Amino acid sequence: MIAQERYKFILDSLQDQHTVRAAKLASALGVSTETIRRDLEYLEKENQLIRVYGGASLLQYETRQVPYDFRLAANADEKVNLARTALKYVSEGTSIILDHSSTCCVFARELKKHFSNLTIVTNSLEILNVFSDTPTYNIIFLGGTFDTFERGCFGEQAKQTIRKLNIDTAFVSFGGISLNEGCTETFFAGAELLTEFIDAAQQKIALIDSSKFEHVTLVKVCNISDIDVIVTDSSIKPSILNKYRPYVDIIYEGEPMGK
Repeated sequence: MIAQERYKFILDSLQDQHTVRAAKLASALGVSTETIRRDLEYLEKENQLIRVYGGASLLQYETRQVPYDFRLAANADEKVNLARTALKYVSEGTSIILDHSSTCCVFARELKKHFSNLTIVTNSLEILNVFSDTPTYNIIFLGGTFDTFERGCFGEQAKQTIRKLNIDTAFVSFGGISLNEGCTETFFAGAELLTEFIDAAQQKIALIDSSKFEHVTLVKVCNISDIDVIVTDSSIKPSILNKYRPYVDIIYEGEPMGK
């Protein structure tokens, strides 16, 4: 199948479904996922779509989060990779914030396997469910206005609660990250709460899969300098590491010694 035929198939699929996954497109078209990624890059440059994590979305969806199940499935291996790397920043008995992101949900599952005594603060119903059968954990679920699309609570009640807490470490994720625009999120309520999470914690760690670098979404949350460490996956490009490391510590699984 020639490139123009693939482009038409991708755009037709987007009109029907609003979001598409690279792996499914590759299977349907009988090509590699790398070919699909190049196709999506081309179509994005042509202002035909917006690339998201693991696939693409219609342009009019750029300012909102992709459906949660889609995000949870996208870049699944990379998220497990970085979640396991981030475990080194946790010790028994500490207090941590986990935001509403799918990446933090993956991290929560890894925490449950390795620790028996933690205080968890979260606004995510999905993360609350992960720890619902762990009586040795102290769970603080932030109330507020429940967003069914995000599967989490937002608004004034959530913000007022987090302001009363002093937390050891905040683990947060963002819709995108760039040197010029900093850390960004796709919707205002999420950005506001992420800012509160960062302010409430002594240590701020961003869990960012490699696809989010050089990507800017609607609302600025903070500057890169406000983050202590970025934990990412081993697919991160050397050029990105060289560009960002003068401004923030970045770690990933399998990193060569001495870096």
